[in-house]
Amino acid sequence: MDTLIRIFRSRKLALSDPPDRSAALPHMDFPITPTMVYAHPSTLTTLPAEIIYEIFTFLPWTSLVSLSRTSKLLRAHAFIDSLWARFVRENVPFQPHLNCHPALSWRELYISLHPYWFLTRNKIWFSDKAHSGGRMTGNLVIVRYDPRRQRIEGLRLVAKHGVHDFESWEWKPEVIIHTFNPKVELWADDPIVKIDPGCYAQHNSANEEILMQTGFSTGVKSMISLCHGLPPHLQSNAMALWPPQIIPVRERVRNESRHLFRGEGHRPSSLSDVSENTFRIRKWVEFGGIGTPLGAHIGEDVMTFSTVPDEYYTATKERPWQGIWVGDYSGHGVSCDFLDERPLLE
Repeated sequence: MDTLIRIFRSRKLALSDPPDRSAALPHMDFPITPTMVYAHPSTLTTLPAEIIYEIFTFLPWTSLVSLSRTSKLLRAHAFIDSLWARFVRENVPFQPHLNCHPALSWRELYISLHPYWFLTRNKIWFSDKAHSGGRMTGNLVIVRYDPRRQRIEGLRLVAKHGVHDFESWEWKPEVIIHTFNPKVELWADDPIVKIDPGCYAQHNSANEEILMQTGFSTGVKSMISLCHGLPPHLQSNAMALWPPQIIPVRERVRNESRHLFRGEGHRPSSLSDVSENTFRIRKWVEFGGIGTPLGAHIGEDVMTFSTVPDEYYTATKERPWQGIWVGDYSGHGVSCDFLDERPLLE
Protein backbone atom coordinates (compact mmCIF):
# COMPACT_ATOMS: atom_id res chain seq x y z
CA MET A 1 0.00 0.00 0.00
CA ASP A 2 2.84 2.44 0.85
CA THR A 3 4.44 1.69 -2.54
CA LEU A 4 1.16 2.42 -4.33
CA ILE A 5 0.77 5.73 -2.49
CA ARG A 6 4.32 6.83 -3.39
CA ILE A 7 3.68 6.01 -7.05
CA PHE A 8 0.40 7.96 -7.09
CA ARG A 9 1.96 11.00 -5.44
CA SER A 10 4.73 11.07 -8.05
CA ARG A 11 2.22 11.53 -10.92
CA LYS A 12 0.80 14.81 -12.19
CA LEU A 13 -2.73 15.36 -13.38
CA ALA A 14 -3.24 16.15 -17.06
CA LEU A 15 -6.37 17.89 -18.29
CA SER A 16 -5.88 17.28 -22.04
CA ASP A 17 -6.96 14.23 -24.06
CA PRO A 18 -7.66 11.88 -21.11
CA PRO A 19 -9.55 8.61 -21.59
CA ASP A 20 -13.29 9.00 -21.22
CA ARG A 21 -14.48 7.88 -17.74
CA SER A 22 -17.46 10.12 -17.22
CA ALA A 23 -19.82 7.23 -16.56
CA ALA A 24 -20.59 6.85 -12.86
CA LEU A 25 -21.22 3.65 -10.97
CA PRO A 26 -24.83 3.21 -9.80
CA HIS A 27 -23.75 3.50 -6.16
CA MET A 28 -21.54 6.58 -6.64
CA ASP A 29 -22.66 9.91 -5.23
CA PHE A 30 -20.91 11.78 -8.07
CA PRO A 31 -19.40 10.79 -11.47
CA ILE A 32 -15.77 10.11 -12.23
CA THR A 33 -14.92 12.98 -14.61
CA PRO A 34 -12.27 13.06 -17.36
CA THR A 35 -10.17 15.58 -15.43
CA MET A 36 -9.54 12.96 -12.75
CA VAL A 37 -7.31 10.73 -14.94
CA TYR A 38 -3.50 10.70 -15.08
CA ALA A 39 -1.47 11.50 -18.22
CA HIS A 40 0.76 8.52 -17.37
CA PRO A 41 -1.71 6.36 -15.45
CA SER A 42 -0.69 3.58 -13.12
CA THR A 43 -2.16 0.11 -13.43
CA LEU A 44 -4.77 0.78 -10.74
CA THR A 45 -6.13 4.01 -12.24
CA THR A 46 -6.52 2.45 -15.70
CA LEU A 47 -8.84 -0.27 -14.40
CA PRO A 48 -12.59 0.01 -14.99
CA ALA A 49 -14.44 1.87 -12.24
CA GLU A 50 -16.30 -1.30 -11.21
CA ILE A 51 -13.00 -3.16 -10.62
CA ILE A 52 -11.53 -0.28 -8.60
CA TYR A 53 -14.68 -0.26 -6.47
CA GLU A 54 -14.44 -4.01 -5.90
CA ILE A 55 -10.80 -3.67 -4.81
CA PHE A 56 -11.71 -0.86 -2.42
CA THR A 57 -14.34 -3.04 -0.69
CA PHE A 58 -11.49 -5.11 0.77
CA LEU A 59 -9.61 -2.12 2.21
CA PRO A 60 -9.83 -0.75 5.78
CA TRP A 61 -10.85 2.85 6.28
CA THR A 62 -7.24 3.90 6.93
CA SER A 63 -6.26 2.75 3.42
CA LEU A 64 -9.20 4.60 1.87
CA VAL A 65 -8.08 7.79 3.59
CA SER A 66 -4.50 7.30 2.38
CA LEU A 67 -5.58 6.60 -1.20
CA SER A 68 -7.91 9.61 -1.22
CA ARG A 69 -4.84 11.82 -0.75
CA THR A 70 -3.05 10.56 -3.85
CA SER A 71 -5.27 11.79 -6.71
CA LYS A 72 -8.66 13.23 -7.55
CA LEU A 73 -9.65 9.99 -9.24
CA LEU A 74 -8.90 7.78 -6.25
CA ARG A 75 -10.39 10.37 -3.91
CA ALA A 76 -13.67 10.10 -5.80
CA HIS A 77 -13.57 6.31 -5.53
CA ALA A 78 -12.60 6.38 -1.83
CA PHE A 79 -15.54 8.69 -1.05
CA ILE A 80 -18.17 6.34 -2.47
CA ASP A 81 -20.60 6.19 0.43
CA SER A 82 -21.45 2.49 0.24
CA LEU A 83 -17.83 1.71 1.12
CA TRP A 84 -18.21 3.56 4.41
CA ALA A 85 -21.51 1.88 5.26
CA ARG A 86 -19.58 -1.33 5.85
CA PHE A 87 -17.42 0.30 8.53
CA VAL A 88 -20.48 1.39 10.48
CA ARG A 89 -22.47 -1.83 10.10
CA GLU A 90 -19.61 -4.12 11.18
CA ASN A 91 -19.51 -2.19 14.46
CA VAL A 92 -23.27 -2.44 15.09
CA PRO A 93 -23.96 -6.04 14.02
CA PHE A 94 -27.30 -6.31 15.84
CA GLN A 95 -28.94 -3.40 13.97
CA PRO A 96 -29.36 -4.85 10.44
CA HIS A 97 -31.87 -2.20 9.29
CA LEU A 98 -29.71 0.74 10.31
CA ASN A 99 -29.43 3.76 7.99
CA CYS A 100 -27.12 6.77 8.18
CA HIS A 101 -29.86 9.25 9.24
CA PRO A 102 -29.58 11.84 10.85
CA ALA A 103 -26.09 12.11 9.32
CA LEU A 104 -25.99 13.08 5.65
CA SER A 105 -23.88 10.07 4.63
CA TRP A 106 -22.34 6.85 5.98
CA ARG A 107 -18.92 8.45 5.79
CA GLU A 108 -20.08 11.42 7.85
CA LEU A 109 -21.66 9.08 10.41
CA TYR A 110 -18.53 6.96 10.74
CA ILE A 111 -16.24 9.97 11.14
CA SER A 112 -18.57 11.67 13.66
CA LEU A 113 -18.15 8.89 16.23
CA HIS A 114 -14.65 7.72 15.37
CA PRO A 115 -12.62 6.27 17.19
CA TYR A 116 -15.28 4.99 19.63
CA TRP A 117 -17.01 2.42 17.38
CA PHE A 118 -15.18 -0.41 19.17
CA LEU A 119 -17.45 0.28 22.18
CA THR A 120 -20.54 -0.86 20.26
CA ARG A 121 -18.72 -3.70 18.48
CA ASN A 122 -17.69 -5.32 21.78
CA LYS A 123 -21.12 -4.57 23.30
CA ILE A 124 -20.58 -5.91 26.83
CA TRP A 125 -18.27 -4.17 29.32
CA PHE A 126 -17.51 -4.64 33.00
CA SER A 127 -15.73 -2.34 35.42
CA ASP A 128 -13.44 -2.61 38.42
CA LYS A 129 -15.57 -0.16 40.46
CA ALA A 130 -19.08 1.11 40.97
CA HIS A 131 -20.21 4.73 41.07
CA SER A 132 -19.91 4.69 44.85
CA GLY A 133 -16.26 3.70 44.62
CA GLY A 134 -16.82 0.16 45.90
CA ARG A 135 -16.46 -3.10 44.03
CA MET A 136 -18.54 -3.39 40.88
CA THR A 137 -18.73 -7.18 40.99
CA GLY A 138 -21.55 -8.53 38.86
CA ASN A 139 -22.38 -5.25 37.12
CA LEU A 140 -22.44 -5.11 33.34
CA VAL A 141 -22.68 -2.19 30.92
CA ILE A 142 -24.20 -2.65 27.45
CA VAL A 143 -22.94 -0.14 24.87
CA ARG A 144 -25.10 0.49 21.82
CA TYR A 145 -25.58 3.01 19.02
CA ASP A 146 -28.68 5.21 19.30
CA PRO A 147 -29.67 6.15 15.70
CA ARG A 148 -32.22 8.74 16.81
CA ARG A 149 -29.58 10.92 18.47
CA GLN A 150 -26.56 9.72 16.45
CA ARG A 151 -24.94 8.81 19.75
CA ILE A 152 -23.05 5.95 21.37
CA GLU A 153 -24.37 5.25 24.86
CA GLY A 154 -23.58 2.73 27.57
CA LEU A 155 -26.35 1.55 29.89
CA ARG A 156 -26.17 -0.60 32.99
CA LEU A 157 -27.80 -4.02 32.84
CA VAL A 158 -29.92 -4.32 35.98
CA ALA A 159 -32.06 -7.15 37.34
CA LYS A 160 -35.02 -6.88 39.72
CA HIS A 161 -36.22 -9.57 42.10
CA GLY A 162 -39.20 -11.42 40.73
CA VAL A 163 -41.76 -13.55 42.57
CA HIS A 164 -40.10 -15.88 45.09
CA ASP A 165 -41.29 -19.33 45.99
CA PHE A 166 -40.02 -22.43 47.80
CA GLU A 167 -40.22 -26.02 46.66
CA SER A 168 -38.65 -29.36 47.54
CA TRP A 169 -36.24 -31.13 45.23
CA GLU A 170 -37.90 -34.31 43.98
CA TRP A 171 -34.64 -36.30 44.14
CA LYS A 172 -33.96 -35.23 47.71
CA PRO A 173 -37.03 -33.80 49.47
CA GLU A 174 -35.05 -32.37 52.41
CA VAL A 175 -33.38 -29.95 49.97
CA ILE A 176 -35.41 -26.74 49.67
CA ILE A 177 -35.13 -24.83 46.41
CA HIS A 178 -35.58 -21.07 46.53
CA THR A 179 -36.96 -20.13 43.09
CA PHE A 180 -35.74 -17.01 41.31
CA ASN A 181 -37.52 -15.23 38.48
CA PRO A 182 -35.63 -11.95 37.80
CA LYS A 183 -36.62 -9.15 35.45
CA VAL A 184 -33.57 -8.03 33.47
CA GLU A 185 -33.55 -4.63 31.74
CA LEU A 186 -31.33 -1.72 30.75
CA TRP A 187 -31.30 1.33 33.00
CA ALA A 188 -31.77 4.05 30.39
CA ASP A 189 -32.19 6.95 32.85
CA ASP A 190 -28.53 7.26 33.77
CA PRO A 191 -26.08 6.32 30.98
CA ILE A 192 -22.52 5.46 31.97
CA VAL A 193 -21.22 6.35 28.48
CA LYS A 194 -22.54 9.08 26.21
CA ILE A 195 -20.49 9.83 23.08
CA ASP A 196 -22.00 12.60 20.96
CA PRO A 197 -21.06 13.17 17.29
CA GLY A 198 -17.92 15.21 16.71
CA CYS A 199 -16.62 14.99 20.28
CA TYR A 200 -13.26 13.56 19.17
CA ALA A 201 -12.88 16.10 16.36
CA GLN A 202 -12.97 18.92 18.93
CA HIS A 203 -9.75 17.58 20.48
CA ASN A 204 -8.26 15.49 17.66
CA SER A 205 -5.99 13.66 20.08
CA ALA A 206 -6.15 10.08 21.35
CA ASN A 207 -4.32 11.21 24.49
CA GLU A 208 -6.99 13.59 25.80
CA GLU A 209 -9.99 12.91 28.01
CA ILE A 210 -13.41 13.78 26.52
CA LEU A 211 -16.14 15.37 28.64
CA MET A 212 -19.49 13.54 28.51
CA GLN A 213 -22.93 14.93 29.35
CA THR A 214 -23.96 12.30 31.91
CA GLY A 215 -25.36 12.31 35.45
CA PHE A 216 -28.65 13.38 36.98
CA SER A 217 -27.26 16.41 38.78
CA THR A 218 -25.66 19.39 37.14
CA GLY A 219 -22.60 19.04 39.33
CA VAL A 220 -21.87 15.43 38.36
CA LYS A 221 -19.20 15.31 35.66
CA SER A 222 -17.63 12.44 33.75
CA MET A 223 -14.89 12.10 31.15
CA ILE A 224 -13.94 9.15 28.97
CA SER A 225 -10.37 8.32 28.02
CA LEU A 226 -8.86 5.76 25.67
CA CYS A 227 -6.24 3.29 26.88
CA HIS A 228 -3.30 1.42 25.45
CA GLY A 229 -2.82 -2.22 26.37
CA LEU A 230 0.06 -3.48 28.45
CA PRO A 231 2.15 -6.05 26.50
CA PRO A 232 2.09 -9.54 28.09
CA HIS A 233 5.87 -9.59 28.59
CA LEU A 234 5.56 -6.50 30.84
CA GLN A 235 2.84 -8.02 33.03
CA SER A 236 3.57 -9.75 36.33
CA ASN A 237 1.61 -11.33 39.16
CA ALA A 238 2.66 -8.53 41.51
CA MET A 239 1.20 -5.87 39.21
CA ALA A 240 -2.32 -4.48 39.64
CA LEU A 241 -4.02 -5.24 36.31
CA TRP A 242 -7.51 -4.97 34.91
CA PRO A 243 -8.96 -7.41 34.24
CA PRO A 244 -7.24 -9.85 36.62
CA GLN A 245 -5.32 -12.66 34.99
CA ILE A 246 -7.99 -15.22 35.92
CA ILE A 247 -10.34 -13.60 33.36
CA PRO A 248 -9.64 -14.58 29.72
CA VAL A 249 -9.30 -11.32 27.78
CA ARG A 250 -7.29 -10.07 24.82
CA GLU A 251 -5.68 -7.09 26.59
CA ARG A 252 -4.98 -5.82 30.10
CA VAL A 253 -4.08 -2.39 31.44
CA ARG A 254 -2.50 -1.03 34.60
CA ASN A 255 -5.08 -0.68 37.36
CA GLU A 256 -3.19 1.35 39.93
CA SER A 257 -2.13 4.97 39.82
CA ARG A 258 -1.23 7.40 42.60
CA HIS A 259 -2.38 10.29 40.39
CA LEU A 260 -5.64 8.67 39.21
CA PHE A 261 -4.31 7.92 35.72
CA ARG A 262 -3.67 11.56 34.87
CA GLY A 263 -0.24 10.83 33.42
CA GLU A 264 0.04 10.65 29.64
CA GLY A 265 1.73 7.25 29.97
CA HIS A 266 -1.67 5.69 30.78
CA ARG A 267 -3.21 6.92 27.51
CA PRO A 268 -2.33 6.19 23.87
CA SER A 269 0.02 8.54 22.05
CA SER A 270 -1.73 7.99 18.69
CA LEU A 271 -4.75 6.24 17.19
CA SER A 272 -2.64 3.25 16.20
CA ASP A 273 -1.83 2.76 19.90
CA VAL A 274 -5.48 2.67 21.05
CA SER A 275 -6.72 -0.45 22.84
CA GLU A 276 -10.10 -1.60 21.53
CA ASN A 277 -10.69 -3.77 24.59
CA THR A 278 -10.40 -1.24 27.44
CA PHE A 279 -11.31 2.35 28.32
CA ARG A 280 -11.59 4.53 31.44
CA ILE A 281 -14.16 6.91 32.87
CA ARG A 282 -13.33 9.65 35.36
CA LYS A 283 -16.23 10.87 37.55
CA TRP A 284 -16.45 13.64 40.11
CA VAL A 285 -18.81 16.18 41.65
CA GLU A 286 -18.01 19.81 40.87
CA PHE A 287 -19.07 22.71 43.06
CA GLY A 288 -18.57 26.45 42.66
CA GLY A 289 -17.90 27.63 39.14
CA ILE A 290 -19.22 24.59 37.33
CA GLY A 291 -17.52 24.27 33.97
CA THR A 292 -14.87 26.85 34.88
CA PRO A 293 -11.41 26.53 36.48
CA LEU A 294 -12.92 27.83 39.75
CA GLY A 295 -14.91 24.65 40.31
CA ALA A 296 -13.77 22.25 43.06
CA HIS A 297 -13.55 18.51 42.34
CA ILE A 298 -15.08 16.38 45.09
CA GLY A 299 -15.03 12.56 45.25
CA GLU A 300 -13.05 12.06 42.05
CA ASP A 301 -12.55 8.45 41.00
CA VAL A 302 -11.65 6.47 37.89
CA MET A 303 -13.36 3.32 36.59
CA THR A 304 -11.50 1.02 34.19
CA PHE A 305 -13.66 -1.02 31.80
CA SER A 306 -12.85 -4.16 29.86
CA THR A 307 -14.70 -6.62 27.64
CA VAL A 308 -14.71 -10.41 27.29
CA PRO A 309 -14.50 -12.15 23.89
CA ASP A 310 -17.83 -13.52 22.63
CA GLU A 311 -16.60 -17.11 22.62
CA TYR A 312 -16.34 -17.10 26.42
CA TYR A 313 -20.01 -16.34 27.09
CA THR A 314 -21.78 -17.68 23.99
CA ALA A 315 -23.42 -21.07 24.53
CA THR A 316 -22.38 -23.85 22.17
CA LYS A 317 -23.41 -27.47 21.68
CA GLU A 318 -20.30 -28.60 23.56
CA ARG A 319 -20.60 -25.95 26.30
CA PRO A 320 -24.31 -25.18 26.77
CA TRP A 321 -23.66 -23.72 30.24
CA GLN A 322 -21.67 -20.76 28.89
CA GLY A 323 -23.50 -17.45 29.13
CA ILE A 324 -24.31 -14.47 31.29
CA TRP A 325 -26.21 -15.65 34.34
CA VAL A 326 -28.27 -13.63 36.80
CA GLY A 327 -27.73 -14.59 40.43
CA ASP A 328 -29.81 -13.80 43.51
CA TYR A 329 -27.56 -12.92 46.45
CA SER A 330 -30.40 -12.09 48.81
CA GLY A 331 -29.36 -9.08 50.92
CA HIS A 332 -26.50 -8.30 48.55
CA GLY A 333 -28.89 -7.82 45.64
CA VAL A 334 -28.95 -9.24 42.14
CA SER A 335 -25.79 -9.80 40.11
CA CYS A 336 -24.87 -10.68 36.50
CA ASP A 337 -22.05 -13.19 36.09
CA PHE A 338 -20.07 -14.78 33.26
CA LEU A 339 -19.92 -18.56 33.31
CA ASP A 340 -17.68 -20.70 31.11
CA GLU A 341 -15.48 -23.80 31.60
CA ARG A 342 -13.37 -21.87 34.11
CA PRO A 343 -14.57 -20.93 37.63
CA LEU A 344 -17.38 -18.41 37.91
CA LEU A 345 -16.18 -15.04 36.57
CA GLU A 346 -17.79 -12.01 38.17
